[in-house]
Amino acid sequence: MLARTLVILTLFFLAACAHLSVIHLDKKPWIVGQNDSLTMRYWTFSYTSRLEENTIIVSGTARPVKDAVPEWAVWIQDLWLQVYLSDDQSRVLAKDLRLYLPTQLDHAQGVPFEFHLQPEALGASGPLHITFGYRMELASEKRTAASQTPPRVFFASQGALFQ
Repeated sequence: MLARTLVILTLFFLAACAHLSVIHLDKKPWIVGQNDSLTMRYWTFSYTSRLEENTIIVSGTARPVKDAVPEWAVWIQDLWLQVYLSDDQSRVLAKDLRLYLPTQLDHAQGVPFEFHLQPEALGASGPLHITFGYRMELASEKRTAASQTPPRVFFASQGALFQ
């Protein structure tokens, strides 16, 4: 019984110490009102941010990275985009997620986004940073019940991790 209690207490302790981190992702310093862009492995995020009351609003467009995402990948089968606000230790202070319905992907026009962040705290010290995450399944064509052959599919994902 004592061993079981110690295991449960250890698990609670480890869970309490875990935090969401973006240490492995590229990020940029967060600057209000500045137009900026951040290129991840498969998406380039062009964005600006503004403050409205206690909310940070990050809006812009995500475009597939040329030569990283195949040109034949023109149908969004599954897509989520996420933004992270982190401190100087890469701990996530706030995040927001947008899910997209299946639709055509225009590589030049990209995908518009608007995120709303409401951090509870802004970290102890140092600058704040913005980074993005995504999970995507892109296809060569829209899937239909009448399709004889399945479309080609391209999948990729990047996001925050628990540490």
